[in-house]
Amino acid sequence: MPGIGEETPPLHAISGRIKRNTACTSCRDAKVRCNPNQNPAQPCQRCAKLHLTCVVDKTHKRVSRKSKLDELVQEIQSIKQSVSGQSTTLPSQAPDFSPQNEVLTPLKESVPPRLGVPSPISVSVDVEGRAPTTVATTTSTTVAPSSAIHTPTSIPLIQGPPAEPALPRALGSQPFSGEDVDYYFQKYFEHYHPYMPVVRFRDPNKCYDTSPLLFWTIIYVATRCYAKNSTVFPFMLDSIKRDAYSAIANPPLPLPSINALILLCTWIFPEVRFVNDPCALFSSICMTATSQLGIHCGKGAHPEYSHSVFQNNFTDEEASFTWAGYNIIAQRVSSFLGLPPLGCMFNQTIQNVIDGRTPFQVPSNFRILLECQKFCNHVSKTMAASLEDARGVSAKLVQLLEDEWNAVRGLICSERAGDLDRFNALLVQLEIQTYYMMPLPGYNPDALKRNILRTYNTAQVVIRESLELDNKMQFLRHIPHFHLRALTSAGCIVYRVLRSSYMSFIDRKAAEQSAADIITAARRATVMESDLPTRLGNLLESWSDWLLARGDPAVAQSQMHPQQPQWSEEPVSAFSHRLSASVTFDCMTRWKNDHRHNNLRCKCQSSTGTGAASGTTPIPGATAGANGCETPAIMAGGADALQNIDWTFMDDFDWNFEPVMPVLTAPT
Repeated sequence: MPGIGEETPPLHAISGRIKRNTACTSCRDAKVRCNPNQNPAQPCQRCAKLHLTCVVDKTHKRVSRKSKLDELVQEIQSIKQSVSGQSTTLPSQAPDFSPQNEVLTPLKESVPPRLGVPSPISVSVDVEGRAPTTVATTTSTTVAPSSAIHTPTSIPLIQGPPAEPALPRALGSQPFSGEDVDYYFQKYFEHYHPYMPVVRFRDPNKCYDTSPLLFWTIIYVATRCYAKNSTVFPFMLDSIKRDAYSAIANPPLPLPSINALILLCTWIFPEVRFVNDPCALFSSICMTATSQLGIHCGKGAHPEYSHSVFQNNFTDEEASFTWAGYNIIAQRVSSFLGLPPLGCMFNQTIQNVIDGRTPFQVPSNFRILLECQKFCNHVSKTMAASLEDARGVSAKLVQLLEDEWNAVRGLICSERAGDLDRFNALLVQLEIQTYYMMPLPGYNPDALKRNILRTYNTAQVVIRESLELDNKMQFLRHIPHFHLRALTSAGCIVYRVLRSSYMSFIDRKAAEQSAADIITAARRATVMESDLPTRLGNLLESWSDWLLARGDPAVAQSQMHPQQPQWSEEPVSAFSHRLSASVTFDCMTRWKNDHRHNNLRCKCQSSTGTGAASGTTPIPGATAGANGCETPAIMAGGADALQNIDWTFMDDFDWNFEPVMPVLTAPT
C-alpha cells in the first residue's frame, strides 16, 4: 500500500490535465498533437518552443486551406474591382523608374496570358477603367496539356526595403564605379533577363554580398553589347572564364553560383567552337549541385538536404526558377550537341511551374519555353531509344510526334502569346521535322521528298522569323546561345537542300534568299571579332555562291567544266546517332569535304600547266596562289569567296572524322 500512496500526486496532476482536454488554437490549426504543460497557466510544449500564443478555446474551429484560398481569391477580385475605377489616374501617380525597386514582370504583360483553357479566376482588366471581363477561349476535343489547366492571377514578388545606390567594385585591375554597376545591371535586366529569369533580386549590393561570381557574370553578360569602352568586355571575358572554372573546382556550389553557370550557358563565351562548347560541362556541374542542395524539390531550406557544408537557405521561388532554368539549359545542350538527354528531369516541380501552381508569379514566356523543352525532352528520349537498333527513324514515328506537338502548340500558343513564344514553338517543330532527314533504309523517295520539303519550308520560316524578331526587339543582338544553335540548324537544313538533287525543282530565288538571310542573321548576332556567329557567317558565305552555281544548269554550262553534273543525291544525313544535331554535323562535314575536293582539283589543274598551255580559259577574277593554282571557289562578282574564312574552323571536326569522308549517301 505504500507504493500506491506514492503515486497519488501524479494522479491528481493527470486529472488536472484531463479537465483541460482541449488542444490550443495554434495546434488545432496546424493539425498536430498538443502536449499541455503541467501548469495550466503555462503554454503547451509546441507553443513554448515556437514562441506562439497558447490559447485554449473550445469554440474555436480550424479554417481549412481551401477556405483560406477562397478568401484570398475574393480579396484579390475586390482589389481589382476597386483599382479598375482608378486606373486612369495611375500613370500620373507612378513613381520614377529605378532598376532596383522595379517589380519583376513578364516580358509583355503583368498578368500571365492564358496558355489554353482559361482559369475561372483569371480575368483581364481594361486599362481604360472598364469592368473586368473574362476572356473566353474555344477548346477542342484534344486533351489539353497540364499547362493549359490552371493559371493563377498575377501575384507580384515580395519587395524588400528600397535598394541603396550600388557601391563601387573592382575586379582585378578593372574598377567599376557605382554608376557603372547600376548601368550594367539595368541593361542586363532590361535586355537579357526576360530570356532566362533565374536571378530573383535586382539589388547589386545584395547580389555581390551573396555571390561575387553571379555579380560579375551579370556584368559580363551586359558588357557583351553595352560595354562603355572597348577594353571592358575582353577583360570581363578572361576574368569570368577564370572565375567560373575555379568555382566548379570547389564543390558544393551554392544556388547563386549555379545561376551564374546557367547564365554562362545561355550567353556562353563568344570564342567557343562547335565541338568544344563548355555548356555540356557547366550543365553537368549544375545537375550535381542542384541535386545535392535539393533544388529539384522546389523547396528552400529543405530539412532533409540541410547540412553544414550546403548553403540551402534559399526560398522556394529561387529553387523553382533555378531548377526550371537548369532543365531548359540541359535540354538545349542535349539538342544542339546531339547528346542523350541524361541530365534533364522534368519532375513535379517543373510541372507546377508550367501549370502556374506556385505562390509566386512566373513569366508566361518562361513557362512556354519550359513547356517547349519538356516536349523536346520527350522527343529526344524517344528518338534515342529508336536509334539504338537502327540507322534511321521511321517517318510514321516522326509524324506521330509532330501531330502531338501541333495539338500542344495550339493550346499553349493562344492569341495572346507573344512573338517569342511562337518562335520557341516553331523551333520545337523544326527539331521534330529534322528527323525526317534520317530515314530508315528502303524509304519511299516520294514520301521522303514531301517530308524534307516541309522541313525545308519550316527552316526558311525560322530564319525569317528571327530577322523579324530582331527588327522588333533586337533579338539577334541579345540572342541566347541555344537560340543561335537552333538558327545554325535551320541554316544547315537550307544548305543541305542546296547541296542536293532537289535544286532541280525548288524555287531558286527563295533558296538564294534563305541562304542570304541566315548569313545576315549570323552577322547581326556578332558581339566580337572572330566569335562563333562571325565564323558561321564566313563558312556559309564561302559555300553559298559555289553551291548555287553548281546547282544552276545555266551557270554550270558557262564554267570550265560543263560536263560536271549537278548534285544527284537526296538531302539525307549521313549521321544519325547525333539525334537532332545530325544534320548540322553532316552539313559541316560536307562543307569540309567539298573544300578538300576543290583543293585536290586545283592541284591537279596546276600540275598539268596553266590555262593557256592546257587549252582552257581561266575564270575571270580568279587569283593565282603561291603554287600557281587558282582559287578553288569564286564568288559571282569575281571576288574570292574564301578570303574571309577562319580556316581553324575546320579543326572542330577533326576529332571523330576520317580524312576522307565515306560514301555520303542514304543511311544503310
